[in-house]
Amino acid sequence: MPVSKITYKQNIGFWVEETFMQLMYHYIHEELVKPQYLVKDKHILLKSIRDRINGYFIGSMSLGWRNFIETNSEIQTMTQVLENTKMTLNSKGEYISVEELQNISTEDVEFKLYFSNPFPTSDLIEILNALIQMLNGSWTSTDYNMQIDFI
Repeated sequence: MPVSKITYKQNIGFWVEETFMQLMYHYIHEELVKPQYLVKDKHILLKSIRDRINGYFIGSMSLGWRNFIETNSEIQTMTQVLENTKMTLNSKGEYISVEELQNISTEDVEFKLYFSNPFPTSDLIEILNALIQMLNGSWTSTDYNMQIDFI
């Protein structure tokens, strides 16, 4: 499974297997699509996220937020999106079911092959926590390996 470095600004970020970021993007997209979030060029940002879910960026996965999340207001909005995504994941319990994983809409024909077992929500919440810290400037690592032990 390919691994990419996910960065936001100044090479600050973490390494993660791309399929897990695709999964993370699915849940972020589900939250961000809601009408209460006002983000510059939201339709373009949502398409960019959808393209990542569809596997179009395998081998060069990135956040792709630099041109959309720049002002303090946009950072606060995206932080709220991520916090609400955490709440949604927490409400699922300890694992995301195989049925739910298999029902994720993606054009990536290999994506669902990885998810034949329930996926621990805590691993996605760890990614969300890192993304939130990156947005608010408290994430300082440039070479952190996001270890997800999923079989």
